[in-house]
Amino acid sequence: MRHPTNPLKKDFPIFRNHPGLAYLDNTASTQKPDAVIEGVKRFVEFDYANIHRGAYGLSERSEILYERSKEKVRDLIGAATSAEIVYTYNSTYAANILSLSLARSGRLKKGDRVLVSIAEHHANVVPWLVLKEWFGVEVDYFGMTSDCEIDFADFESKMTPDTKVVAVTGASNVTGAVFDVVSLGKRISGMCDRNGEKPLFVVDASQSVPNYRVDVKEMHADFLFFTAHKMMADTGMGVLYGRKDLLKVLEPALSGGGAINWVKKEAFAPAGLPYRFEPGTPNIIGAVSLLHACEYLESIGGYARIEEAERPLISSALERFASLGDSVRLVGPIDPNKKIGIFSFTLKGAHVSDLAERFADANVCVRAGYHCAEPLAAELGLDGTVRMSLYFYNDENDLDAFFRVLEAVISETSE
Repeated sequence: MRHPTNPLKKDFPIFRNHPGLAYLDNTASTQKPDAVIEGVKRFVEFDYANIHRGAYGLSERSEILYERSKEKVRDLIGAATSAEIVYTYNSTYAANILSLSLARSGRLKKGDRVLVSIAEHHANVVPWLVLKEWFGVEVDYFGMTSDCEIDFADFESKMTPDTKVVAVTGASNVTGAVFDVVSLGKRISGMCDRNGEKPLFVVDASQSVPNYRVDVKEMHADFLFFTAHKMMADTGMGVLYGRKDLLKVLEPALSGGGAINWVKKEAFAPAGLPYRFEPGTPNIIGAVSLLHACEYLESIGGYARIEEAERPLISSALERFASLGDSVRLVGPIDPNKKIGIFSFTLKGAHVSDLAERFADANVCVRAGYHCAEPLAAELGLDGTVRMSLYFYNDENDLDAFFRVLEAVISETSE
């Protein structure tokens, strides 16, 4: 190892337990620091109980932690109140709750249009296609520029009076491109649909929130969602943000215990915000894990520290990819200031699945396939890619391990 190890790596026991591991699959899921693991363990050992309506100490302490978690998330994304923070089970679940609730509330009907970018993860495509299948809602796509940014000219050409929802990712999970959703949100805020209402602006922040500061007010977001396991918390934990005035009039697509005020034999009344969108027992342990993940992020210096750790690695990786010649096709921006640490690529003469296995044999964790973004792959003429993705605990040692494998395979395929 010719580079010093990232000092933050010591906070993550996975690397102590697997010396030499180069974990470069962070876009799929991130590793958990001691602070999260021990915080959850302590909670389960000393404070765990079900929340809501429990008058005993364990239940009260659990509920306090659950609500503290929401307050942390509120501050993390710049929401006005924790009443705007709905806990779900992941980003995909959040998108489905939102899309179905919009349909149930009559905000999306037959003939209405949903406009999404071609770069979307399936989580921000399939729920809208379900509405197309069930209710006759139309789904259309706007494109990207040659450097994988939003094509604003194409976007504006696709905006029609029938467009009721614009749904877009903050950062692509394939190209790593960071979309200018602030400018997009401002444009949408000045538009009207055929009823004189502003189209709803929905942001998939699954890759944004783990890597850089997000402010829902700055981007004029009406709804936003992300998942906790991509920012060091547990799986089965997602966040749906919605503006309070919109959530108050939105009819939940799902309901049941915990989401209602009263139930009679033939009727029920939904609970207040945000609980009307959280039927059943919530993922309390997951909420506590997210609380501790946010606290850990604060303890290391917040997003400024993430930027400080990731930016040099992104530049280094781009330089090293560029040195490999035209046998490697790197998909996405080559400007380090326009992307997060996601690098999807193909190699002439090597199938992406075979290439991923070569990395796995060398204890380097990457991912191969369409990355749940098949419309984007089709647009780019790709039959899948290998994806290497960084997080702030990675270092040059990890890049060394990655490029050793890639350079060896290039050497073999060129013989």
